[in-house]
Amino acid sequence: MGKIAAALARMAGHRVYVDTNIFVYFLGRNSDFFAMAASLLQAIEAGTIIGFTGDAAMAETLVKPYQSDSLGLAASIKAFFRAEDFLTILPHDAETFDLAAQLRAKQGMKFIDALHYATAIRAGCKFFVTNDSGIRASDVLEVIQLKSLI
Repeated sequence: MGKIAAALARMAGHRVYVDTNIFVYFLGRNSDFFAMAASLLQAIEAGTIIGFTGDAAMAETLVKPYQSDSLGLAASIKAFFRAEDFLTILPHDAETFDLAAQLRAKQGMKFIDALHYATAIRAGCKFFVTNDSGIRASDVLEVIQLKSLI
């Protein structure tokens, strides 16, 4: 069993927060990480993994299409995120922003990373899948770095 298959098996049945870079790799068909991102998203779509992300992930994924005035691509990305029976897209409420500020203050995380991390914690996620080395595991959340699965 490969590393990605082992990670997916460990995450099966659990709440998993998906960071922005996973969507960017998948939607942009990144040559290094597309297959791993696709495997994760397929497991979420199949219901093997309970997938979560935040409104901020969708907004971050839309930046490049808006920079290049690719409104059709932006519309496709919005449709991807809004697909039924796929991901739960969580709003970032006042309590989540407060927790993000605490994480930023105590752990020195970039604010956007702290916001994603706080959203994952508040959603009861057990895993956080990313490729951002600034995001580290805690006693509450296991972080899985895609690059460690190569």
